[in-house]
Amino acid sequence: MAFQSGSPFRSGVLVAAGVLCLTGCSHKDPVDTTLGWMQHMRGGVIASQRPPPPGIYDPYPHVGLTPTTTPDMPSPQARALITQQMIRDRNLMYRTVAANGTLMPEIPPPPGAAAASKPAATPQAGNGSGSGTTATQPATLPEGTAGAIMDAADAPPPQPATPTTATDKLGKPALPSTSAPSTGGLFGADKKKDAGKGETEVAMPEIGMPDVKTTAQTPPTPASAIPQIPSGPPAPPSFPGFNIPSDAYLPDAVRPNYDLSDAKGTAIHCVPQSDQISSGQDDTFAKLVTKTPHGPFYVRGFGSAASLDAQAQADAVQLGLLRAQNIAKKLIDLKVPASAIHIRGDAFGMGARIATTP
Repeated sequence: MAFQSGSPFRSGVLVAAGVLCLTGCSHKDPVDTTLGWMQHMRGGVIASQRPPPPGIYDPYPHVGLTPTTTPDMPSPQARALITQQMIRDRNLMYRTVAANGTLMPEIPPPPGAAAASKPAATPQAGNGSGSGTTATQPATLPEGTAGAIMDAADAPPPQPATPTTATDKLGKPALPSTSAPSTGGLFGADKKKDAGKGETEVAMPEIGMPDVKTTAQTPPTPASAIPQIPSGPPAPPSFPGFNIPSDAYLPDAVRPNYDLSDAKGTAIHCVPQSDQISSGQDDTFAKLVTKTPHGPFYVRGFGSAASLDAQAQADAVQLGLLRAQNIAKKLIDLKVPASAIHIRGDAFGMGARIATTP
């Protein structure tokens, strides 16, 4: 059977073959091809290609060679000092927990739980069964504890008010009411007309707040009504069966007169909680040695004490001395005579200071 050149079957085969060729050349499925057409039709940023990530063509780094610089580590003496501080803090935590006890209190059972768990010795009267279990009694309210709803239900209905010539709250004569009280509206001001009876609305006086008088004068407050400031703190409260601590009436400890003035000299930054000198300060040391090559240098290290505890201050002084020693070694490496360097450690302060005068 011969096919004609213009037959529909042959045209369909050619179109299918062309689509398959295009799909095979582009290595995309029909979904990706359709999505690409939509992106090109929309244009803008969505149609552009995504840029490659940075460093995609760079060679892989040698992990074994990083980092190339030695990190700033404290000396063995400073590490031992930090270890001792952590051991003391841990032991203090243990003693504090033992002194305070557990945080979970012992809660006793409810009063009715013990009675409900025990069976009754004799059966309840009128129970109708010979079992020894207690019957649950319905809960009743005590006498005279009926709510406001029960009192309102037992009270007689209110009587309609009779027209009188009394005045209202605003001091104006009240108009007599000739119709039944309204059941809708706000404050009785809105009334509806009865279509069946043809009653007309009765004009009611306008309800409003009284006028504010600005001429009223406030009497002066007598001196006896003003509370007086006591000369001292109040006495501690006393409770029966409670012993007041012996130090309740003792005054606070006298704080020493600290030297709050800023220490003189060139500031040297150190690694926090370490005796190592922070990097990037070589120019500072070079300028000091160039200006005074043979000294003298007075190095003052600070331990950054954050407590008034005697042991904490002693540890801070030791850390300050370690910092001063490292700074002295730095100066000796720059050809400064060791006899011209004087070191000192203080508890309170940050980093260290280098001065040429004491």
